[in-house]
Amino acid sequence: MATTSADVLPAGRTIAEAIASALRADITSGRLPAGVRLRQVELANRFSVSTTPVREAFAILQHEGLVRMHPQRGATVFVPSIDDLREHYEIRAALEALAVEHTAAKFRPRDALPLEAILDEMASCPDAARYIELNHEFHMTLYRLSGRARLVELISRLRTASDAYLQIYAAEGVPSPRLDREHREILDACKAGDADRAARAVRAHLAQTVEHVTKDLTALVPDGQPDGAA
Repeated sequence: MATTSADVLPAGRTIAEAIASALRADITSGRLPAGVRLRQVELANRFSVSTTPVREAFAILQHEGLVRMHPQRGATVFVPSIDDLREHYEIRAALEALAVEHTAAKFRPRDALPLEAILDEMASCPDAARYIELNHEFHMTLYRLSGRARLVELISRLRTASDAYLQIYAAEGVPSPRLDREHREILDACKAGDADRAARAVRAHLAQTVEHVTKDLTALVPDGQPDGAA
């Protein structure tokens, strides 16, 4: 397993949380690809810690859906399946459509400015990792305008767990004109105060993502399921 430059742990959090953060960045950027084995001793050496906080970091990432634990192989980076993908996005579509309905109902003209700035940066962003960050920022900025804090928290957790899927999609190349059109349709619906249109736009947007990632997963794993040795 290749190491990265992220071997100095940031202050202000537990050691396990800091290790989890570094590994999360490696996974979502593709530096740790799907199915690769995460070796406790190697990672303990990388971060100059014992294996205990490494195991705790694995538990954090397992809870987020980015790491899978296997009885024989230990921890491996999550290999998404098509069934996982579809179920995950069904839940997201329901929650995100609800959030954007509330956002559209109370949207003000000044709310559009920061969202448009994010989309403008995305439209000229060639870096996949940054593009994914901006994508997350756009959606969460939009949903926070709903005023539904618990709903937004649930969505944020689900979107974090989607990073493994988005990395597969982003590998095709960014920026994406299709995603730009879909994001701007969502924003336009909110600017018009049309809650039904905004909800339909979000559902269509997520459905398109499922369709495109499904094609990539089928190419990656022909039967649509992760290999048992992954």
